[in-house]
Amino acid sequence: MSCRSPSLLLLASLAACTAGTDDAAVDSDSDALDVCAAQGLDTVAFDASATGTRLGEVAGDFTAPTTDGTLTLSEAWTGCTSFVFFVHFPGVSDTLMGTAMDGLFEDGPENVHYVFLSDEEDRDARNAVIDDLVANMKDSLNNAVRGKDAKAAWRERFHFVTQRASNVDGSVGAFIAHMAELSSDPSARVDLGDRGMAPVPLPEVFGIDRDQRFDAGGTLSPYVGSPRDELSMGAYLPQFYNYRHDLDVRMDDTSGVTVVPLVDAVSTDRLFHVDAALPDAATMAGFDHLEVDLTVDCTAENPFACSEWDRIGTVWWCADGEACTDRRELARWITPYWRRGRQRYALDASPMLPILAAGGSQHVFLELGPGWERATEWHVAASLRLSDTGGPRPVALVPAFTGGNFDASYNTRDPIAFTPPAGTTHAELVTLISGHGQADGNNCAEWCDHRHTFSVDGTDLATIQHDGASIGSGLGCADQAAHGAIPGQWGNWAPTRAYWCPGLAVQPQRIDITSQVTAGAESTLGYRGTFGTGEPAGGNIDLSSYVVFYADR
Repeated sequence: MSCRSPSLLLLASLAACTAGTDDAAVDSDSDALDVCAAQGLDTVAFDASATGTRLGEVAGDFTAPTTDGTLTLSEAWTGCTSFVFFVHFPGVSDTLMGTAMDGLFEDGPENVHYVFLSDEEDRDARNAVIDDLVANMKDSLNNAVRGKDAKAAWRERFHFVTQRASNVDGSVGAFIAHMAELSSDPSARVDLGDRGMAPVPLPEVFGIDRDQRFDAGGTLSPYVGSPRDELSMGAYLPQFYNYRHDLDVRMDDTSGVTVVPLVDAVSTDRLFHVDAALPDAATMAGFDHLEVDLTVDCTAENPFACSEWDRIGTVWWCADGEACTDRRELARWITPYWRRGRQRYALDASPMLPILAAGGSQHVFLELGPGWERATEWHVAASLRLSDTGGPRPVALVPAFTGGNFDASYNTRDPIAFTPPAGTTHAELVTLISGHGQADGNNCAEWCDHRHTFSVDGTDLATIQHDGASIGSGLGCADQAAHGAIPGQWGNWAPTRAYWCPGLAVQPQRIDITSQVTAGAESTLGYRGTFGTGEPAGGNIDLSSYVVFYADR
């Protein structure tokens, strides 16, 4: 028997080929692991009434013949499963389908199924593509996975469809056929000015997420200028689907939460001014937790009709109403490059609660990119979530340093005086930091090692500096998909930045300074920024900082 299994043979044949290449042969008939229970994942019942065949819709059922039997969505649905589909288009996806699949095993969660299809019309040619994909999977399985049980579990979650992709019965075939038709439709192109008309990309990858909805998938290119797309990049999609599903479940539970609506609109606007109706001051004093619940959804079928650049998104509190010249930053996120589909974020702004302490009507300004950005439509929904978790309450804060041009004048700053109020039991420095712009030679401040050192009464606190994968490394931001960075952006989304990623919340940095201060006694806060350990070297630092005081119950 050849170890390049004919495309219509059962994968039991492939198991025989694997024997001897690892510690044990694989039993392809082994029972599937109860992934939902084993991982503690909640389940969603399959919606048999669904008929969706378009992006964002609840997917209808489908049935496809595969190399190991028939795959039917409703039968394979476990309640916690997501599906990632890879589609070969002749002359377009040939190189992609030969790339290694190791990352699909190494980075894919256990509740994903991968489905491979070819839109090759000729049956023999299509079978040859499927044969090669099965052989590719076998090689990657042996490279990336060890152990009989682990191999068997992964084997059951790889499916190779033998029918032409656009002819598959049900929702998946209709989805592929529709997107392929759009890709050749001149009226579906987006005018990018001097860069020409951008067609709808062929759906080489897409997903059905844990809520049974079609997701665009985006691109499998790891970075701008990559010589090829890579199948392994598809592993980040189910990570993101898990993140988004779990966040939806948590945020949709409003027990014990006071929700203050801000925006719910389909719009091309980037700037939203809102008079938020907060509870009164006495009620506000009982909260210790504040989140901004933010959802942005680009529903266009052409990704190039979505926002193009990684822009700064900010939620401001405005002391002077719509003029908003006297303002405080509550939360920050970075928009993704050209990406269809829904992103949702819970932006923790708990330390900033004292800004809202007066309650009543207060003006909030959502700046989701510059107002002059090319107008593209999206659905924006945002609200404030107020709750009491039983912890210390933030009772006061002092606005401290802001950023600016990261140049020779950046560190020309006077110390800021502050006095912890009576009753303070805990104090901390809270910062929001992200670097932008690129100076020649060092790529500061988006791609460089900028560091930030604060001091209390002349004594330096621990320096705030980039932590994690080295700045500029290839997949540092892609690895944040499980924390909300939406995969498949049509831009330079995967490499690591310092302190931020495209399509991700900018997390507050919090430093405990309780031992350095005394309630009722004045202290001073100092600050300097450096490029490594040297002087500022270009670009711009977007910084908000606060000294926050807490009181126990």
